[in-house]
Amino acid sequence: MKRNLLVLSCAAFLFAAFALTLVPPSTSTRTVAVSRWSSKVMLLPNSWAFSPWFLASRVKVPQEAGAAVLTGNVPVKLPSGTEAELAARVTVRGAGPLPLDARDVREKGLAISFGKALVQALPPELSGSLWQATEEWGMWFPQATSFQAKVGQALASWLSPLEVSGVRFTAADGNVLQAEARATLRRVSQKRGRLVVLGLDALDWSLVDELCARGVMPQMARLLQEGVHAELEVPPPLISPVIWTTIATGVPPEAHGILDFLEPDPQGGPPHPISANSRKVPALWEILAAAGRTTATVGWWATFPAQAPPGGVVYSDRLTEQLLGLAADTPALADPPKAQEEAQRLAVKAKDLKPQDLAPILTVTASELSAAGEGDWDNPIAGLAKLWAATLTVERLTARELSTERDALFVYLEGTDTVGHLFAPYRPPALPQVDPSLARRFGPVVDRYMAHVDGWIGQIRAQLGPEDTLVIVSDHGFTWGSDRPKVPSGAHTATAVWWHRPVGVFVAVSPHVTVPKSRQRMTLSQVAPTLLALAGLPLGAEMAGGLPPWVKPATEVKVHYGHLVGRPSLKRVELPPEARAEELAKLRALGYLGGEGGSGERPAAETAKPASPAAPRFDRAESRRLNNLASSLAAAGNRSQAEQVFRQAIAADPTYAAPHYNLATFLRKEGRFDEADAEFWRAVDTGIADPEMTIVRSALDYRERGQTQRAAQMFSEGLKRFPRSVPLLLNAGVFFGEQGQLKLARDLLTKAVELAPDNPKAHRNLAVALEALGDTAGALKHLEIVLQLDPGDRAAQAELSRLRRSPGVQ
Repeated sequence: MKRNLLVLSCAAFLFAAFALTLVPPSTSTRTVAVSRWSSKVMLLPNSWAFSPWFLASRVKVPQEAGAAVLTGNVPVKLPSGTEAELAARVTVRGAGPLPLDARDVREKGLAISFGKALVQALPPELSGSLWQATEEWGMWFPQATSFQAKVGQALASWLSPLEVSGVRFTAADGNVLQAEARATLRRVSQKRGRLVVLGLDALDWSLVDELCARGVMPQMARLLQEGVHAELEVPPPLISPVIWTTIATGVPPEAHGILDFLEPDPQGGPPHPISANSRKVPALWEILAAAGRTTATVGWWATFPAQAPPGGVVYSDRLTEQLLGLAADTPALADPPKAQEEAQRLAVKAKDLKPQDLAPILTVTASELSAAGEGDWDNPIAGLAKLWAATLTVERLTARELSTERDALFVYLEGTDTVGHLFAPYRPPALPQVDPSLARRFGPVVDRYMAHVDGWIGQIRAQLGPEDTLVIVSDHGFTWGSDRPKVPSGAHTATAVWWHRPVGVFVAVSPHVTVPKSRQRMTLSQVAPTLLALAGLPLGAEMAGGLPPWVKPATEVKVHYGHLVGRPSLKRVELPPEARAEELAKLRALGYLGGEGGSGERPAAETAKPASPAAPRFDRAESRRLNNLASSLAAAGNRSQAEQVFRQAIAADPTYAAPHYNLATFLRKEGRFDEADAEFWRAVDTGIADPEMTIVRSALDYRERGQTQRAAQMFSEGLKRFPRSVPLLLNAGVFFGEQGQLKLARDLLTKAVELAPDNPKAHRNLAVALEALGDTAGALKHLEIVLQLDPGDRAAQAELSRLRRSPGVQ
């Protein structure tokens, strides 16, 4: 009996010893065996394994997707001298010996031992810069991926025959590493002279070249001789806050978040003017501040509430009446607080102007100025007073900051756009519908204003040294010539965009450029990288635009500024009720609420009036934002997403014409003509601006695409809706004449002449149709009328002479 018990006891002991020797598999952990008597450390296989407990202790490590996760702490010394700690995380597959010392593991633990051995295993050129292998560093400096790859290769060699499937380093204190990254940014940036950027809204080459040639803008002419000048290609939407934010950030609207003049109210109330709170990425003045530069920003779109970066000052866009300025006691109009005090001292209000203040631009009497009061933009004198007050405010703030010798100055002036919207119709030759007496009085305003701006440019240039850089840039152009729209213009109306051209101005006078012999071409996405290079900073890795050939990067390093600089904690400013009411009132007066959207639609209710409590209410502000976003996506070639967002804009407000029209244009380019036409006529029905010429343009677009039948259908449908439209009758008559339908062309042009007997073009086109039909006498009659209406028409004179020499003509 005792013998049996002894046998059973021995058997139980042996079984227990055997069981304790086995290591079972696990789905969540792996086992590292650490020798008790030697230096060996083994990663056991993820299956039943033997590891005698009396020979080795066991350490459990996490397992992910079949790979063991080895972690360790790695102390490093940063170039600034700061000590930091990195967390290493290496995933390995397979089983076998680990290059660790078991005695070190027993004393200090696996994590410390692994981190120490990892550093010792790397060559000095890698271990000495190991912080560059962190995820954060690679996110800030994308070129660090090559360094990270080298570290990975070295660790793979060290851990062989185990297979390394992943290597990750992170900073225990991200703030310490970010400070080091910013110090690195400062080290790799070149210290160059001052950078002054003048943003002149809607500055157009046709006007600039004309005024330079006539001697009206001598300072600009000098800049064109000394520097680089380029046509700036601007994609849609041609919406000022959208484009100026793209210039300031280097990323497209879908990335920077500024999509319209308006933004949603986070409290659920009515939308309010776009603010800095909608911007998702850092602007150039914040980027330069991170590189240790001092900056000043004056009047730039979407800078309210003002939030200055370290060493900087921001005078927000709300400081000028023109950009929806608020009462002087509104908080955060400028930052830091001393800047707000300075802004209140320097800002000019239209109501405070005297006749002598406006004398450089227009002679007005005190009674005229008083009668204009604080009227709306449709009153030329009231509009000019607001424009001039805003201009003086920007000039004063600019002079203040130029005197401080900051490293960079970003200034925005909207007046170069507003002067066109208010006074371009009067500029010689005035548009036909303009009262001649008003044309005589207000015709010179544009040239006088541009001459004043030119003098201001000269004053700024005179304060810059030979190492400094002056850049002039516009967000788009303006239609100054015979292509001026026949729709009403205004500083802030739905039709304003019809006066804009998708080509802006870029001028740079700098010792850091190679000046080409001719005018260049640039894309909007190249502006921010160019400004960074001229300031001596690395290019932005997230910025799609490269550098034009006439400027070289300051360094080959690239920085992802969105990650490194980021956006500061957003400053929310709760406006008092009276300021809020002022904001909304100005939005309505300027056409942003209560109907007009700035994308080319005719006035319509901001919110559809429901027929019953159950009827839907539409969100015009959201529809506008989505429409602008879709336009940007389409311009960038993101077709599928663009179409989706256009349809979301329509769903947000089906009564808003702009997304219908833009979707129609998009679908036409895609060759989906039936869908395009359906959306186009919805745009017309919901109130697209200048519908008659919009129909003409769409029909001619079809003709250029070789779709003559669809062009004919569009003209025919347009004439059903607008049978007395002279532009439609004229263009349709010419089109059908070109297609050989001469009798139809004659009938259409005859009706155009009946409706517009003083239009020489109508008579000229009818003469062509009549001659083609063999009615030479009729053709002669209408050509004679052309010369009565326009004696200087040489083409009509030549055609008349030719016809008179024709056989059979008496």
